[in-house]
Amino acid sequence: MDVRITVETNSETGEKRTEELLHLSLADQCHSHLGLRLEQAKALLVQLQGSILRHQMEEISAASRTCSCCGRTRPVHDYRTRVLDTLFGRFRLRVLRRRKCSCRLGEGDALSPFAQVLRDRATPELRMLQAELGARHSFREAARILETFLPCARQHNTTVRNRLGIVAKDITDAKPPVSETSSSNPLTVFIDGAHVRCRPEYQKRHLDVVVGKIETHDMCRRFGLAPQAATSSSNQLRRDLDALGWDGRRPVTVISDGEAALPNLIRGATKGKVRHILDWWHISMRVQHVQNAIKGLVQRKDFPGTTALLMTPVETLRWNLWHGKIQVAATHLQWMIVDCARLVKFETAFRDQAQKALARCHDLYSYLANNLGSLVDYGRRYRRGLPISTSRAEGCVDDIANARMSKRRRMRWSPRGAHNVAVTRAAVLDRRLSVSNHRIAA
Repeated sequence: MDVRITVETNSETGEKRTEELLHLSLADQCHSHLGLRLEQAKALLVQLQGSILRHQMEEISAASRTCSCCGRTRPVHDYRTRVLDTLFGRFRLRVLRRRKCSCRLGEGDALSPFAQVLRDRATPELRMLQAELGARHSFREAARILETFLPCARQHNTTVRNRLGIVAKDITDAKPPVSETSSSNPLTVFIDGAHVRCRPEYQKRHLDVVVGKIETHDMCRRFGLAPQAATSSSNQLRRDLDALGWDGRRPVTVISDGEAALPNLIRGATKGKVRHILDWWHISMRVQHVQNAIKGLVQRKDFPGTTALLMTPVETLRWNLWHGKIQVAATHLQWMIVDCARLVKFETAFRDQAQKALARCHDLYSYLANNLGSLVDYGRRYRRGLPISTSRAEGCVDDIANARMSKRRRMRWSPRGAHNVAVTRAAVLDRRLSVSNHRIAA
């Protein structure tokens, strides 16, 4: 079977053109290969893209020569060759440069109607796809995927990386759209930190990447940044808050694991007070460590004391913290610290286990004392359906940092590279950056 594919274009002036694109002979194909093969489809897309681009360039060039003020035809300065990268191939285009009309500036200088279109030498769709694949896979793998399925020019990992950086800067600088969310609804920020391996020239082992999620009753938004590379972490977080309708008066609640720098980032973004809540999961884990250490101590057969004196405070410790009885829990901890210190001092046989239990009690007591203003009645919040843990932030750590930059991936990152990938990957996961939506929705 012979197939001839032609394209017909009709310009705004009424000019009609017909051009034969490709001639395919499908007689030698077996029945197991019905339709077009991948290579044939790639060749067809290249021819079609080239034909459409040439016709578009000619039409734009002809229209740009007419002066919008006096209607006279502006003279041509020269023609130059420009290279344009698209999803369907790399093309060398003959671009017109014309002079400005003398009725506007007296003497004309060379201007090109394609200066804005060909500024980056790549179409927006190609940049978006390179950024999205670069955020999901390694840069080399993203380049390989593009070359496998599309008739684009040969892709390089450095090109994918550089264009991802351009898209990340556009995302960071984009003005957030006006949100229609009611200003009375509170905002909850779940924030956590992750560590990625650093490149050796920066003389440090790890880089800090801050990730998290902002939620309202009907909207959510992920964010990621590297504070060492971000131009302004506060401004970036402020834009993320503005995108969900924050107006400066709306209450903001931050839930974190107790790291002081994390809620301070949100305070810098809001330039005001925020309500900080200590993550319940981290409290519960420290309580569990105390319980395990005390149980290992009192379950010994030769324990020299009354078991209930240590076990009763331990068993009620979690209940008191869950119901916001902080002073009672602190008093019980102090009792256990005194009892364990006495065993360390006077009982040689129990010294190792008593020292371990004492260290666990001191760790929990210091943790609660340092975050005293962030402790709440967790039971009441839970019954009201309000969040009490950073589980959403932990999910963002896995989705943004670990899945792309850490864990089993043998990569080392610069601060700027880690920041660009974190920003772009958060946008990809939120579907704010996709091939079907070229406009970057902030």
